[in-house]
Amino acid sequence: MRNILNIGIIGCGKHADNFHIPSFLRLKNKYRIIGFYDLNINRANYLKKKYKVGNVYSSLNSLLKDKLIDVVDICSPPTFHYNQILKSIKKDKHVMVEKPMVIKSLNLKKIIKKNKSYKKNIFCLQQQNFRNETEVLKKFLKNKEKKLGRLLGIKAKAHVNFPKQINNSFTDKSISGGGPLIDQGSHIIGLVGHLFNYPKIKNIKTILFKKKNIKKKNFVFNIETAARLKLIFENKIYFEFDTSYLKKKKKNDFNINFLFDKFSITWPNLNYIDHQKREKKIKITKNKFLASDKQFIHFHNIIKKNHKPLVSLSNILYIVKLIEDSYKLSKVIKINE
Repeated sequence: MRNILNIGIIGCGKHADNFHIPSFLRLKNKYRIIGFYDLNINRANYLKKKYKVGNVYSSLNSLLKDKLIDVVDICSPPTFHYNQILKSIKKDKHVMVEKPMVIKSLNLKKIIKKNKSYKKNIFCLQQQNFRNETEVLKKFLKNKEKKLGRLLGIKAKAHVNFPKQINNSFTDKSISGGGPLIDQGSHIIGLVGHLFNYPKIKNIKTILFKKKNIKKKNFVFNIETAARLKLIFENKIYFEFDTSYLKKKKKNDFNINFLFDKFSITWPNLNYIDHQKREKKIKITKNKFLASDKQFIHFHNIIKKNHKPLVSLSNILYIVKLIEDSYKLSKVIKINE
């Protein structure tokens, strides 16, 4: 049985260039890049020339018709994902897709229903779950469950630099699906769900901070610049999440604080304060693989060794539905520049 999976990459922006392709090249005993497709063929040609691998396809259909390709890696903007996933599984391809997987929960339900007949592996890439810090914390929470006491609440922040984009891929809601709430929220909510088994949600409150929409020749901005999400999970556990795109901030502020009645722990630095108010640090084990590599190794094992996905489609549905409802129930506050 052939061990190497042949891969076709759909969407040739920053995710493909900065993360996916370097990982595939490091994992050459597991993956081989067959080719690229992008609506802007110049982007596809650029990646082919830069990495000296693969072919360039003139259309999505021509890529999907290539019987050499086992897996498609969807790195296009979120609003394209739904149709690209459906077309891929119909052409007998396994699918990896960047988060957010889809914008609408109804579309994900349709994908799940359709795939019952196609039986392809569909995996949404939640890279934060594969970080060493996350793996160490999950083990710590399991081993120290009694000592930690009851989980009271979770406070998270994701204030990140304004993303580099191609053709308004982050700032035009018709392409991105939204602003930092969906972009960074997919990371944070996915990670919290992974650590605490996707707890039931009792209440949602969201505030979106928006400035005046901009529509110029080559620039569209119609998303929120910041958002504040407050949830109540079952057992009265609260979750607070603040996120924003910041133009002038040099360093991202991206962390989660877990508050127990006997401990508090911060991710990703894994500092914690015990019941005697002593500050300590959980030892982070070294791993020779980057998180991006580990998620691709995991997907390879799903296909070749029939491993259970770390994040199931029902887990992704939880994330998509929560973010979708957060937008629907949001209060909008208009702000000046």
